[in-house]
Amino acid sequence: MHNIRCGSCNRLLAKGLFEQLEIKCPRCGKINERTASPMEKDVKYSHGKTSRTLDRRQTKTR
Repeated sequence: MHNIRCGSCNRLLAKGLFEQLEIKCPRCGKINERTASPMEKDVKYSHGKTSRTLDRRQTKTR
């Protein structure tokens, strides 16, 4: 699956698989257009956990 983020404000707009996508960001109003490349259409996706760093919103505050 792909995370689709706004090109202007980086808000997460959608998660999924697609060939063509046009979506308007509710935060900033930018129209985001995406087209999958030919290689992405045939890729098998793994649903295993990935190691990602936590940002400030995901950590406990004191």
